[in-house]
Amino acid sequence: MKAVRLLEYGGQLVFDDVPTPTIARDEILVKIMSTAVNHLDLVEASGTARQILPIDLPWIPGHEFSGVVEQVGSDVAAYAPSDAVFAANETGGAYAEYLAVKPAVIAKKPSNLSFEEAASVPVAAQTAWQGLFTHGHLEKGQTILIHAGAGAVGAYAVQLASHAGATVIATARGDDEAYLNSIGASRVIDYREAQFEKVLREKVDVVFDLVGGDTETRSFLVLKEGGHLVSATQPVSQEETARHRVSGVMMRLAPSGEVLGKIGRLLEEGTIRPDVATVYALQDAAQAWNDIAGNLPRVHGMSPSSRPGAARRKSHGKIVLRVA
Repeated sequence: MKAVRLLEYGGQLVFDDVPTPTIARDEILVKIMSTAVNHLDLVEASGTARQILPIDLPWIPGHEFSGVVEQVGSDVAAYAPSDAVFAANETGGAYAEYLAVKPAVIAKKPSNLSFEEAASVPVAAQTAWQGLFTHGHLEKGQTILIHAGAGAVGAYAVQLASHAGATVIATARGDDEAYLNSIGASRVIDYREAQFEKVLREKVDVVFDLVGGDTETRSFLVLKEGGHLVSATQPVSQEETARHRVSGVMMRLAPSGEVLGKIGRLLEEGTIRPDVATVYALQDAAQAWNDIAGNLPRVHGMSPSSRPGAARRKSHGKIVLRVA
């Protein structure tokens, strides 16, 4: 099968032939239709976080995908060949024509989504879901502050929190205000024009931090006593949580077919919506990485200036690779 591989940390992506995976009795072989590009792929490939995000080289990137079940192991009863599915996994491997996965992480693809749209969902939407509900314990009637609300994870967090009956405040660029209002944000704070801790008059129940650094430190100032600070980017200071009498945790996505199934039903109902910015062919994965690296100029040796020919992107949404 064809696949995109990384041969060494910080190296170039290589498009070549590799053996098709064989599945165990408790696995499913999926014919990949589309996969999506995540910042996590670039961070892992750079080697800068290898102590906490190790990969086995040579490595096939890709933590989320959509596709069709090609083969099921003898112990698998919930899925059958030709089922359309989507999923995220922790090890990567989706920049390829086929992938062996455990059924516990997959769900049926929403019938109203294209394969490209479905591939853009699992990582961002599940990260948002687990950040809000598993770790943030968000409830109806509460108020949440979401940092980087217009990003891939942030946009799902805004939609899911709004659907859950929470009041949603988001930090973002000022020109993202209309977009965020359209998906459920009650208020948008332009982080370039104002410091959120100085303009918020009432404290919030939950902060979902997708930025880190000084933003996380300042977030303690706006949390109610007993509130929750959830970070997807860096460890949370336990000294600060104790001082402000709140809880704080750094989350890491734990892919779950059950959670993804719930998200899938919301997508089918039209309650939440996916957003795809650009679609590349699988063999153009390196170009897609250059595109996304504009937001991470020191990762994987890429910078905005190294993006000749990069496709013009919308301001929101995921980059997707079309495999089949």
